[in-house]
Amino acid sequence: MNGIFCIFAPRKIKNLESIMTEYTIKILGAQYAANPDYKFGDPETPEMWARTIDLLSNLRDMRPRVVLKLEPTNPNDHLAVMARAMGNKIGYVCKDQRDKVRNMINQSKRGMLAADISEVVIDKHGYLYITLKCEETACDSQQEPGFDWSEWQTEIPLLPPMDALHAEEEAEFILEEVLLPCLKDVDITELQTYLGIWMEGSRHDMSLEACRQRELYIKLLEESTRDEVRELAGELKHQSGSMCCRHRLEERTLEWWPRVVDSEEAADMWGRWCEHTNGQLWGGLQLIDGLLRQLPGSLYQNIGHMEAVFSQLYYLCIPRAALTTILSLLVLRERTCRELGIEMKPMTEADYEQCMPENGKFSMKDLANSFLRFPTKIAMGMFGGVSTLLAWHPEWQKSAPMIEEQILAKEKEQQDRQEQKQDKILDSMEKAANKPTTQNIYGDKNDFQNGAQMLKMGFPEGADPAEIAARIAEQQQALLEQKGNNR
Repeated sequence: MNGIFCIFAPRKIKNLESIMTEYTIKILGAQYAANPDYKFGDPETPEMWARTIDLLSNLRDMRPRVVLKLEPTNPNDHLAVMARAMGNKIGYVCKDQRDKVRNMINQSKRGMLAADISEVVIDKHGYLYITLKCEETACDSQQEPGFDWSEWQTEIPLLPPMDALHAEEEAEFILEEVLLPCLKDVDITELQTYLGIWMEGSRHDMSLEACRQRELYIKLLEESTRDEVRELAGELKHQSGSMCCRHRLEERTLEWWPRVVDSEEAADMWGRWCEHTNGQLWGGLQLIDGLLRQLPGSLYQNIGHMEAVFSQLYYLCIPRAALTTILSLLVLRERTCRELGIEMKPMTEADYEQCMPENGKFSMKDLANSFLRFPTKIAMGMFGGVSTLLAWHPEWQKSAPMIEEQILAKEKEQQDRQEQKQDKILDSMEKAANKPTTQNIYGDKNDFQNGAQMLKMGFPEGADPAEIAARIAEQQQALLEQKGNNR
């Protein structure tokens, strides 16, 4: 195939059940998938190229199934369609084919599509082609049954799905659409691999969907006629039984949860939350608590004990969409408590009333005045540091130019005063120097008269005593040297 053109040529294929349409799709961006830490614009390195070639070589040799999935949280292109294989991102659908693939994904039952690798071009900027087969008729999306959690679809910023969830959903899709329906003939290695990916991704997934999928997989595996397939159900049963055991709760609280709170995704959500609340931390905390108090049971009262909160969330059987919102609120609450320097515990209305009137009203004008109390050089250094820390804050973005202008205006005012003072001194000294005197600097007309001329020195009124003393010492030394030379 020619790598210059993006091919999207459909070909109808007849099978026993329905008419399928086959598409060839180009996947780009393997170099970025193989080097997730690479920042666009940075120089590429031989190590980066080697990792890209390794990724493409593995895809060529293993030929794993590829899953196409929307990625609305992509910072560069919210319309991107990512390609994943074996639990990892391997690239993106080229832009020429993206809209067509997006339509097919939106029409699919699961919001994802499976494809086979047809060709891999191995190079430091390599790519691959996949073959996608789709039914001619569109399928309506299926809604998950359960509680009505629509009130949790709020406008607050949400924690974007992390890679573990993408891998979990990818493995779930392959298991249910491809592997589990044909357990008689399934490749045991492929089945074990995708079960492992799903289990790893769902280790901390407390959603209703994850619970149901686990039960379904156990049931299907146990009903298999193959011993090696039935054995795989044991690991899933062990995971199901340990979801809320002490070990798992401690792992969530001590390891998983801090990583979530400190992640880049959480930092991005926190920045959007601060814009949403205009940087009012106490008001934002009160808003978060108002939403969390709506949860059933005594969940809010356990807010200081996250292992108890996680256990309750699991047993509430919350759909994933609502669970995402609740976890986002918990992340925002913990980061807010950190910023305020308070403990992560339940609050009362009295707590807000006590803290909000005074502590919540520090304005940008107050901050500007605090800079002006320092010498301008120190103030500019402090301003640079604060600008780095508050670059995300919308109020700071508006006020920073004004504050910097005030600091620079103060610096210019000080320089102008200094220059005026120096000009005044120089002018006075110039006038005094042209005025003769009949007396030397020591007040004695007879000293140093042999061959020495009288000094013409005048000082302006109010001159600095230290400057006078220095000038006297200088002239005294000059006269002594002249007197010695005359002898």
